[in-house]
Amino acid sequence: MDLDIQGLRVVVTAGASGIGLATARAFAREGARVVICDVDGRALDSVAASDPALVQEQCDVADPAAVARFFEAATTKLGGLDALVNNAGIAGPTAPCEDVLLADWQRTLTVNLSGQFLCAQRAIPWLKA
Repeated sequence: MDLDIQGLRVVVTAGASGIGLATARAFAREGARVVICDVDGRALDSVAASDPALVQEQCDVADPAAVARFFEAATTKLGGLDALVNNAGIAGPTAPCEDVLLADWQRTLTVNLSGQFLCAQRAIPWLKA
């Protein structure tokens, strides 16, 4: 499929496995320049070995300072940003509500909601440029 995205500068969060990795690979296959982030350092190491075209950075999207550092590094490496695939998320607790710890619930909300917000907040100025 010809998507005409040659040279597009793309960030994919949670890009070291699953849907994120498949998405990053698809962009790269079509000629985009891709930086992925993931909280899982081992998964990033595996991607570095198998997909050297994908630039990897470790980042916990729930940590505002880590997100700021990641976007600074990614936009420096890419020379800007054209697209964000805000893919990061976790399943969270799967127990009955009465058995879920508040800390586990809060972690899920922080990753799935605040993480999306933090990444969008950092990406939008670049996307508007």
